[in-house]
Amino acid sequence: MSNPTSGGFVDRVKAAAKQVAGKVTGDELLEHEGRLHEAKADATVAAAREAEEAEAERKRAEVVARERELAAEEQAVAAEEAAEAREARLDQERAAERARIEREHAAKEAAVARNEAVAESAIDRDERLAAAERNAEVADAAAMERAAAAARRAAEALDPES
Repeated sequence: MSNPTSGGFVDRVKAAAKQVAGKVTGDELLEHEGRLHEAKADATVAAAREAEEAEAERKRAEVVARERELAAEEQAVAAEEAAEAREARLDQERAAERARIEREHAAKEAAVARNEAVAESAIDRDERLAAAERNAEVADAAAMERAAAAARRAAEALDPES
């Protein structure tokens, strides 16, 4: 692409030359043509300036769009990280809850086992006491039977005919 400002410069030189030549020769048409070349040079410079401004604005818009894309990506990453952190926290909470339930279950099982052991011990003690009482009663009954037998023998010795 040719440099628009150099074309504007050439048009300005042409414009000046035609205007001077038109004044010197009295040719109004040539002088008017010089003014048109000057207007063309001004328009060329203005168009080049506007094209540069448009290009700069396009670049700024690209930067803004890219910044927005990056911000959206950052938000997506942050949301994903937050979701992962929330999921990890929930996993930890679930694991802690399972551990608590297992501890409670183990404690209840231990309490049941202790209660069963205490009950077994009480039953064993009661059985021992009952056995001791039975043995004592059996011994008392045996002693009474011996005493009764001795009393029968004594009664028979006193009254052999009965």
